[in-house]
Amino acid sequence: MAFKGDYLTARETEIWRLRKKINNQSEIGRILGISRQAVNISLNVITEKIDKTFQAALDTNNLIPRKINLVEGVVEAYSPAYKLPVIISLSAVNGLKVWYLYDGNCKRCDLERSCRRTLLDEARERGLELEKGDDLLEPTKLAVKIFSRYLSEEYKVE
Repeated sequence: MAFKGDYLTARETEIWRLRKKINNQSEIGRILGISRQAVNISLNVITEKIDKTFQAALDTNNLIPRKINLVEGVVEAYSPAYKLPVIISLSAVNGLKVWYLYDGNCKRCDLERSCRRTLLDEARERGLELEKGDDLLEPTKLAVKIFSRYLSEEYKVE
């Protein structure tokens, strides 16, 4: 399942990106040169597409949703099979990603660098300021740091 280009058009992606930063449809319309009504219609379509994307990811991974934030593109979920909190993220740069929040063994994984780059891209797109040295964290710890603001207290991983 790929988000890039398959679920949102380029225009919808731009409207969604602006919606994350600006909570005013008239202002978004002014920036894009379209009416507030066009923005409203687009946001309704975008919301429906993102919701369907998340529902498919939840079903595919057998996850129980806890909290869905369609504006930010983040779902807090729970994996009964692994007894772990899970974050599903949707971003323009990375597409749809499923992050199982556990203390993994990233040092032994061939994907460590790729995961770290993906997470750093995720943080940049979300406008998150990371502390010095965070870019060297193990990907599982970096994921927890980036997505902790979206987790309920009972599902936060230390």
